[in-house]
Amino acid sequence: MKKALNSSLLLFTSILFLASCQFSNQEVVIEKIDENFRKVNVEDFRAELPGYFADQLGEFEKARINNYDVEFVGRNVEKTDGVTRTTFHYKVSGTGKSSDLEKFFLQVPSCAGVPTSWEPVQSSKLDSKGITWNIEIGKDESKNFSMTFPGDVPLGVIESSITRNGKREKCKIMGPCEGVTDICGSIFIDANGDGIKQNSESGIPEIEIFLKNKATNKILGSVMTLEDGSFSFQVLKGEYYVETTDELLKLSYKATTPSSVHFCTDETDGSCINFGFEIDSEKTTRELLEGIVEGTAECTDYWVDQLNYCGSSKGDYTEAEILEFLKQIEKLLLNEPFQFGNKKIKTALEILKPVGSSDLELFLKELLTAELNVVSRRGALREVDGVFEIWDNYNQALLIHCEALGCEELGTCGEGVNDRQSNSQSAGSRIMNTRLVSATSTLVAFNGTGGIRN
Repeated sequence: MKKALNSSLLLFTSILFLASCQFSNQEVVIEKIDENFRKVNVEDFRAELPGYFADQLGEFEKARINNYDVEFVGRNVEKTDGVTRTTFHYKVSGTGKSSDLEKFFLQVPSCAGVPTSWEPVQSSKLDSKGITWNIEIGKDESKNFSMTFPGDVPLGVIESSITRNGKREKCKIMGPCEGVTDICGSIFIDANGDGIKQNSESGIPEIEIFLKNKATNKILGSVMTLEDGSFSFQVLKGEYYVETTDELLKLSYKATTPSSVHFCTDETDGSCINFGFEIDSEKTTRELLEGIVEGTAECTDYWVDQLNYCGSSKGDYTEAEILEFLKQIEKLLLNEPFQFGNKKIKTALEILKPVGSSDLELFLKELLTAELNVVSRRGALREVDGVFEIWDNYNQALLIHCEALGCEELGTCGEGVNDRQSNSQSAGSRIMNTRLVSATSTLVAFNGTGGIRN
């Protein structure tokens, strides 16, 4: 009897031990899954995106639907053997309410293409709308899901849903590419003042552009215009205001377009928002002549001397430096006659010392002088923290304005949808000629600031 009792006790102890081992192993497996989930190499989308757009997307990072939390965990892009894939990771967690989740759905937007894989595969179905998992998640459980797409797929906002007790509820959650629109535009110098951007009318860099929420009128963010004056915003679907600063107005320019434009993503035709400014020649000339705007530009005579004496003891520059200045000018808008050919110095001197005295010849002389000043880091100055420095936006805006006038008058502007060639017999050309005379006066004043008179 005692032997049988000992045998039973040994058997019972062994069962308890095995059960304990099995339970312990199961806990280890679960912990391993959670650990792997935490180690998913996902991007910090806030570091990858402009702040204003990251804030918009951040509102859809987590949602609660039907007593479950749906969380966007992250996005990671992997490149293997030259093939790029993008995976979007999610976690669905119960909040302790009774009745278990029955189905989970993630939209697959057309902009992302067809997913190459998804997890978990079991009990899942892909159709034209998205992926549905017929999978139970307990009220106190969590499960991980993912979708992988070919290529580098950007972030957007997709639809997700949960079915519980036969009832389906939807939410919006971060995901692949859906619902994102670009707002494009530029700041341009409107040389002819018609409010329409021509190819000949270039932009101004480093001007701040603001994006506002139409409903709240609050600023969501801002960007600086690029080298060509262009800008762009990434936004979610909605209504916005895009606005310029008054910086160019402070540079003696007048707006030729509204400074605030309403943008609705559902109504856009894909066109860009262009903000035009034209120079106030009279005001600019007066400020330069009266020293309200200080400068270091040199007059035409100075540059004639520099081209004649480059490389000698009488010149301030070597021949290589002068040639570099002229090469920089050749890259600017005005193709003719500012393409100097093989004899660059000789050609430049012919423009700076014209044989005639027509309005156009005088204009080109002063414009080339101004361009030599700007490429040699001379021109209008502004005071920053008690120190004067070159006022790049002011100088570039003046050149862009005058180059557009010049190519219109010469008929050498690049043709585009909104461009037109000048005709010396047309009324438009007579208006342009008047603008040319005013621009010449402004250039004379600009080149006279700090200039040398022989």
